[in-house]
Amino acid sequence: MKRAPLESFDTGPCLRFPQQGQFHPLKYLAALSRSIQKEGSLVFTGTHVDRIEGGSAARIETRMGPVITANVVVVATNTPINDRVAIHTKQAPYLTYAIGGLVPAGAIPRALYWDTGDPYHYVRLAASDHAATELLIVGGEDHKTGQADDSMERHGRLETWARERFPMLGKIKYRWSGQVMEPVDGVAFIGRNPLDADNVFIATGDSGMGMTHGTIAGLLMTDLILGRPNPWTTLYDPSRKTVLAADEFAKENLNVAKQYTSWLTGGDVSDVEEIEPGTGAVIRHGLSKVAVYRDSRGKLHERSAVCPHLGCIVAWNGTEKSWDCPCHGSRFDPHGRLLNGPANSDLALVESKES
Repeated sequence: MKRAPLESFDTGPCLRFPQQGQFHPLKYLAALSRSIQKEGSLVFTGTHVDRIEGGSAARIETRMGPVITANVVVVATNTPINDRVAIHTKQAPYLTYAIGGLVPAGAIPRALYWDTGDPYHYVRLAASDHAATELLIVGGEDHKTGQADDSMERHGRLETWARERFPMLGKIKYRWSGQVMEPVDGVAFIGRNPLDADNVFIATGDSGMGMTHGTIAGLLMTDLILGRPNPWTTLYDPSRKTVLAADEFAKENLNVAKQYTSWLTGGDVSDVEEIEPGTGAVIRHGLSKVAVYRDSRGKLHERSAVCPHLGCIVAWNGTEKSWDCPCHGSRFDPHGRLLNGPANSDLALVESKES
């Protein structure tokens, strides 16, 4: 097409992908869960998996003790918790930012829009509380997880970009961020897990399109498990070679290697007295580094700053009040409790000074 169907500004030439659908993610998952259980399967939540081992009878060891055995295991945890290196060299964690504000209903044609800038932007619409308006969602301004803490500036740049192109945009009502896994060649990893038993499968590398890839994964992995041919097998194969993305592969992995130099630097602050209530900072204690959070009452909470996945030093995220790993995207709450992988345990406790 010569341009996107937006009257407020000229986008220039664009590609159009017809017959897309828009779903409410929580309603979609609720219906999916009901369907799974209706067909006789079981859904469990709050069950932490410590170890996954493939083989003739795959074993899944849980934190509370019970062990599950299965013919096939599918690890669909956003980023694999059962890998140390294999897939994590082929995808990178990014924080993406978004804002939401009201526009008159019908002022913008319903579609999902992307640009190809750097930083890139994406635009979509969602229902609001009133029939006369819709919620315009504008996102982008991504950066590597744990490698920036300037969300106010990024949200500000998103708003500036949006108002220049959508002058009907009203007051910004929402600001937030989230993490996405970006594969080096732009295509998700869905299939047998590299360097693992043949009955262990993974789904990852969603690049912000988890609902789409989740649906593809359900179709593709069903065929793989049942031994049926599927035309998507090679495209999404997690073991595929990324020759055409070699430059991106090298750039991302050099970036990861660089993060380990933080072991040699000082802390964010030199003394805990510099840490304000509701904030955190990494402090050097001798040869080790400690993640220190001061809660709203002034009490200090200390955890090791070493990510339990592969030993990177975490960084404080002041907006979401989390400890983020700049290597592979593991995230922890202010008290060091695990939020998402690939780490599979909390930040370690710090030994008391008296011990």
